[in-house]
Amino acid sequence: MIEITDLNFDKEMLECELPVFACFTTRWCHHCYPTCLFADQLVSEYDGHVKFVRLDTEKNSEIAERYHVIAVPTILIFQNAQEVNRFLGFQDRSTLKPMLDIMATG
Repeated sequence: MIEITDLNFDKEMLECELPVFACFTTRWCHHCYPTCLFADQLVSEYDGHVKFVRLDTEKNSEIAERYHVIAVPTILIFQNAQEVNRFLGFQDRSTLKPMLDIMATG
């Protein structure tokens, strides 16, 4: 999973031709770790079909504010530079995998 910042967000996310799975987290969030861990485990499975990125909202507040991320973890799904889906709070593999399957084939 790629770490992104306010500085490279547009290039890494909005200019990407693949669907993008963005995990908005903070280092102190206990629910973020398992959600991002599940995502980390799925990266190789969807390699070349979905791009996975992580953004620390405390270090990169500009992007968090732009997308109205007020709770963590928040997962935003982007396709063609547009947010197409949003998941708030802890998400497990059974929630993430069906959505990623659709993204990878769509």
